[in-house]
Amino acid sequence: MSALLTLVFIAILIAGFYRSIVFASGTGGIRLPSFHPERGTLYFVVALGVVSILVSYTTVNTGYVGVVTRFGNVTRSLDPGLHFIIPFVEAVHPVNTQTQTAKPDELAASHDLQVVHTQVTLAFHIDPQYAGYVYTQLNDEATQKVVVPAILEAIKARTAQYDAQQLISERAAVRDGIEDFVRQRLQPYHIIAENVSITDFNFSEEYNKSIEAKVTAAQLAEKAQNDLTRIRIEAEQKVTQAKAEAEALEIQKAAVTPELIQLRTIEMMDKHWNGQLPSVVVGQSGGALSTIDVLSAAHLKGGRD
Repeated sequence: MSALLTLVFIAILIAGFYRSIVFASGTGGIRLPSFHPERGTLYFVVALGVVSILVSYTTVNTGYVGVVTRFGNVTRSLDPGLHFIIPFVEAVHPVNTQTQTAKPDELAASHDLQVVHTQVTLAFHIDPQYAGYVYTQLNDEATQKVVVPAILEAIKARTAQYDAQQLISERAAVRDGIEDFVRQRLQPYHIIAENVSITDFNFSEEYNKSIEAKVTAAQLAEKAQNDLTRIRIEAEQKVTQAKAEAEALEIQKAAVTPELIQLRTIEMMDKHWNGQLPSVVVGQSGGALSTIDVLSAAHLKGGRD
């Protein structure tokens, strides 16, 4: 709208100048222009009115609050939209109430005196109801004057409460502590801390090497313990297997009787005998006898009985 009014002002001003210029005949028939401002008075008055309108209203963009000052003193605040002000008396200063971020980093000492480089990102915004106060006290330098110093102080205060290893293992607790500290520090200035994120933790090179060596030693110890457990389990398995085999052998020995031996012999002979008697039988004295002689002798003995 301001652009349109500016174009209208320029057009009216040009028309007024054109109306005020009069060409009159001079010597030699040459027409010379002459300026008569009274002829364009109406145009100039209208142009002045357009200028007054241009400087009498202002627009506050979304996400901002307009702080109105009159001769340097804050008088009121304007919400986003179109507003009229007193020309040449009042001025409007936009204050950003959107979410902003600050990302400072700081060197601090942990509880065990390790140097820690910490980087923190804070999301915050100015309370719109107190935009006038923030403008008066901090102007446009709230981030540098209040927010960043509060974050740096919080980093030092909270880092000193934890050992270096705890800063990693208890990262969430460290973050919450920094956030609470910053929120309390910014509250009197009507700056609202939304959330804090720890974006980086860096330790000294010597400490990183010691951590690496410690992790390596722990891994080797764990591997050795696992190997020892595996060897013990394998030995126990072998002992258990040997005991089971010995017990099975004892059971088999207890089950062997003369009758069982005779039965197994008969079963073997029945399985492998082809129905033919051997032609020679070895006697008790070691001499070889004919099978026919053995049968005849057994027959005669039976007859006597």
